[in-house]
Amino acid sequence: MTFRSSRFARLLVALTCVMLSFSVVSAEDSYQTATVASVRQIRHASGLSPSRYSGPIYFTVDFAFRVSNASYCVGYETPVLDEVHDLMAANGKDVRVEIRGKKLTVTLPTGRRIKAELVKPTQC
Repeated sequence: MTFRSSRFARLLVALTCVMLSFSVVSAEDSYQTATVASVRQIRHASGLSPSRYSGPIYFTVDFAFRVSNASYCVGYETPVLDEVHDLMAANGKDVRVEIRGKKLTVTLPTGRRIKAELVKPTQC
């Protein structure tokens, strides 16, 4: 092994270690801490059903949160009343948020994880 090839091998090992450390850091930092700025609940039914029994009632919850200097608006629809209560209780508190495009995952202070979608700022 020549001097030049051993330097190249060391450089290759060092670059590989650096690249692996960046990939581990980016996977851990995919969640950000955010503060819930406002929560608005809208209750609506699923519509008229053709049967004599009504369908499930869905709740639409619009909420906004701030990550550092940016604000985001979220629209979330669920038939689970406990999720609505947890979101209402998180108003003004810190949550963990993972944003991927328009999709996001919010981990509430209670530990509940909800998956929602970003909406236009005019909808908040």
